[in-house]
Amino acid sequence: MPAFFYFTEMKRLLFLIFIVNGFIVCFQAKAQEGVFIGGKIGTALPLNLTGKDDLGFGDVASPGILIGINGLWMYEKRLSLGAELNYQYNPADYDFWDIDPQYGDITAHYQTISLLFKGDYYFSHRDVRPYLGIAFGGFYIINDLTFISSYAGTDNDRSVSYKTNLIKPGYAPEAGVVFRLNKKTLLNVNLKMILIPNIPDQYEEVYDENGYVIKVINKSPQANQNHLQLSVSLLFGV
Repeated sequence: MPAFFYFTEMKRLLFLIFIVNGFIVCFQAKAQEGVFIGGKIGTALPLNLTGKDDLGFGDVASPGILIGINGLWMYEKRLSLGAELNYQYNPADYDFWDIDPQYGDITAHYQTISLLFKGDYYFSHRDVRPYLGIAFGGFYIINDLTFISSYAGTDNDRSVSYKTNLIKPGYAPEAGVVFRLNKKTLLNVNLKMILIPNIPDQYEEVYDENGYVIKVINKSPQANQNHLQLSVSLLFGV
């Protein structure tokens, strides 16, 4: 893939990081109104919602890890605004990415960097606050697919790697509970349904040692990368 493409994608990613840093500065400026910043850890669970031909993200990927940083501005007793910068990694489901062992093996994984802005409504303003909300933002998708030939290291080696880099918009209904541990510390248990539609088809051919096509692979057969995020955040007042 041309180096210019990767340079362009890197500029976009740096721009996203610049935006979230700007939000953190804004949060700090509003500290007297109830602003919290912290980190999160959790899991990302692929789903088969709105897949194509009964095939969804849950068919091609396995549960993975999620980490991130987030900020929360409690500007009213029952309302908040927030921003998140997240990274997640999902390994492939190798029951799906199966190929005749005599030809080789396929490995794959899915990475996503997301920048989200959200608003939440709280059903209580006490120490335990259940809430509902919605988040919108951008998702930088990095999907890797590698075919390792049985003849790797020989003149007949047909091993090849494919990489998909996409920036897609998406949204996420969410629910959770915020626990006020003390005046300056919050614990946030959160469940999001991430919806990233319209991942385009991208076909690649896999060859045997003689140069014959043995399989045509759609690198993005799932049509979307919808998934659940279950996370726990610890946030501190600033």
